[in-house]
Amino acid sequence: MTHAHASEARRRSALLRLSTGIAAARDEREVCQSVVDGLHDRDLGYDFVGVFLLDLKTGDRVMQASVGWDGTHDGYRIRAGEGLSERPLKDKEVHYTPRVKAEAGHVLAAANGSELDLPLIVDDEVIGVIVVEGAEEDAFHREDLEILTAAARQASLAIGRVRLIEQERRRAEEQTALMDTMRDLSGELKLEKLLEALLQRAVRLLGVTGGELAIFDEEREELVIVAGHEMGANAVGTRMAIGEGAMGHVARTKEPLVIPDYQEWAGRSEQYTQDTVQSVVAAPLMIGSRLVGVIAAVHADPGHAFDGEDLRLLDLFAPQAAVAIENAHLFTAEHRRALEQQALLDTLADMAGELELSVVLQDLLVRAADLLDVTGGELAIHNQETGELRIAASHQMGSDAVGTTMARGEGAMGRVAETMESLVIPNYLEWVGRAETYTDGSVQTVMAAPLMIGSRLVGVLALVHSEPDRAFGAEDLGLLKLFATQAAIAVENARLFTEGRHRQQYFEDLVKNNPVAIVTMDLDFDVTACNPAFEALFGWKEEEVLGKNLDRLVNTPESLDEASAYTEETLRGTVIRGIGKRARRDNTLVDVEFAGVPVTVDGEQVGIMGLYHDITELLRAQEEAQAANQAKSSFLANMSHELRTPLNAILGYSEMLIEEAEDHGDEHYIRDLEKIVSSGRHLLALINDVLDLSKVEAGKTEVYLERFAVQEVVDAVSTTIRPLVDAQGNTLVIECPESPGVMHSDLTKVRQMLLNLLSNAGKFTDHGTITLTVSPTHEEDGEWITFHVRDTGIGMTPDQLEKIFEAFAQAEASTTRRFGGTGLGLAITRRFSQMLGGDVTAASVPGEGSTFSLRLPVESS
Repeated sequence: MTHAHASEARRRSALLRLSTGIAAARDEREVCQSVVDGLHDRDLGYDFVGVFLLDLKTGDRVMQASVGWDGTHDGYRIRAGEGLSERPLKDKEVHYTPRVKAEAGHVLAAANGSELDLPLIVDDEVIGVIVVEGAEEDAFHREDLEILTAAARQASLAIGRVRLIEQERRRAEEQTALMDTMRDLSGELKLEKLLEALLQRAVRLLGVTGGELAIFDEEREELVIVAGHEMGANAVGTRMAIGEGAMGHVARTKEPLVIPDYQEWAGRSEQYTQDTVQSVVAAPLMIGSRLVGVIAAVHADPGHAFDGEDLRLLDLFAPQAAVAIENAHLFTAEHRRALEQQALLDTLADMAGELELSVVLQDLLVRAADLLDVTGGELAIHNQETGELRIAASHQMGSDAVGTTMARGEGAMGRVAETMESLVIPNYLEWVGRAETYTDGSVQTVMAAPLMIGSRLVGVLALVHSEPDRAFGAEDLGLLKLFATQAAIAVENARLFTEGRHRQQYFEDLVKNNPVAIVTMDLDFDVTACNPAFEALFGWKEEEVLGKNLDRLVNTPESLDEASAYTEETLRGTVIRGIGKRARRDNTLVDVEFAGVPVTVDGEQVGIMGLYHDITELLRAQEEAQAANQAKSSFLANMSHELRTPLNAILGYSEMLIEEAEDHGDEHYIRDLEKIVSSGRHLLALINDVLDLSKVEAGKTEVYLERFAVQEVVDAVSTTIRPLVDAQGNTLVIECPESPGVMHSDLTKVRQMLLNLLSNAGKFTDHGTITLTVSPTHEEDGEWITFHVRDTGIGMTPDQLEKIFEAFAQAEASTTRRFGGTGLGLAITRRFSQMLGGDVTAASVPGEGSTFSLRLPVESS
């Protein structure tokens, strides 16, 4: 091997050692040292080598390793703007200076030699520079440039690799810290302890001297410091307004904040002295867009500067802290709800086992006071009739006010009863509406809620506290309302229980003592109960009929099918009624009026109630009455001739005597004879009415159908009735269409009915108006004519209207005495109208008049 070949082999070995050393380096400093050691190898011969890395914050080049330069050391800095080695930082190129004495900016050892500056580039960013100097001018050749460029490239790759490894290691540590934090979150739900542990982890990971964590009080819109670490003074519990200090500023902007010099910051808080806080970084704790708190890290070293990496790390902890706060809030709320629910369940259990109102309400009041941690309270029920409140339960109020009544508007509970709205009184002794009963200092704060069932007030629940600094919040009021709801239910249940017990006893006594036989059945028609009247009527004992089919029990084979059909009707929700014969236990028959009533509960039919009334005596009496009435009617109808003939004779002789008296000039006899004629005619009219009604009731009145013009009937009736109308000073008005048509009916009865109605109107009207209106109508069931007789007379009350169509009845006794008559005219009119297929109705207003409507078919059959 020649000398040249041996020299080349040694150089390649040196380069291999350089590459191996760089590849084996574990961190940036080892990489830099490997570069220096490798280039200083005796087979490469570079005696002045330095590796500098860029300080991104200051722009300085900081020496990491060197050889051959006296007066330098690791950490030696070349300031920004100084030295030839700054040129590669600007253009990322290799710079060669053959004669450094010609360059004013040279700062290193070889003042008369040459210098080669090679950039270290990672991810296209210059991170440092390798500086190699020679003692002589123009000491470097192309071969040196290749060796040194390759060394710079290898160093750049190695530094990028170790930085990436360091970054991954740091991220792994962050993830481990976050995992530890999450583990703590899952194992600890007490807010203060959890946030204190989380803050300590953040402080350690960021490498700062201290920190604080605050939560946001939405109700008061303030920050409350809940955790602090190495802050000089313990500020836990301190409240800050939004915008106050660093954390208050972050709470307002909801953006992270870095303060390099806190003591010079215009918004600083005076409680943090120069010794504890120099630089600050703070971040908001957010759940979505909602602020839940702020976390802040501080450093006491004035030279410490927070950068983007610190802010990134803090942002990692901020979501975890937000989740911790939210989870703790949820846990606290759920825990409280669980206690509330348990208290409510206990209350409901007590109410289920106790229906004595005073006991239930006292227990409920005690539970409410204990759960809300107050001194005591009162519960009052509302009297619906008087509107007053009566205190039904009292707990630790100094004096027992149970039984005391108060008016609406009186005191706190009276005010709630008046407004039906909840009420919170922070300072009761200064409240203008306070009751004088509570002035001894036992009542400082008050909270009261109405007890409502729907929109109906049943009472008021009030809780009090004796400490003036106890403030009732929305959660307290919400819990009170829960108890108010249960108290309202308790009051209502106790009331319903008492009413139900009384009602049940009432109905049991009613059924037991009822003279009507009552039996209840299930949906299979089997007997479930019966009363003593049923036992007496049918001869069965209750225990003998239970579970038996009622229809088969009380029916004969002949009546069974009909009775079963009735029972089936009740299954369809129909109330059935009827009259028939039913069998007793001894097989004798009894006449009964029966009813079947479906029994429905909450819209569902659950059974049937049967009612049986013995009508044997009633039927016998009815038959006897009908026979007597028939005999009376027949007698009066048959006596028609015997009654009218002598009366007509009296009238005839009286009229003859009047004529003779007039011929002989015996004027003093004429007046007496006219009275005989007038009384006789009146008596004849009464007899005619009685006979007409009797003939109708006896079935001896016949209908003679003929065709006649309605207009002719109206004209004839108006002519006949006008003298009577005029005698009372009344006006007769006829309202009839030009062609009202033709009727096929009984002309005599139609005329008589109209005369009855018009004469009746004229009798009870004085100096008024009587109107006859004729209204032809076409309806689904045929053609009809309605005659309306309207007067402006004395009118009638609703009670009087109910009796006017009864035979021998007028509106009242005084009417008969004043106006006379038998009271048969309207009864005969209704009977005639019904015989012709129509009817007559009446409407009236006392003092304003009456209207009678006679509705008849155009074609009577």
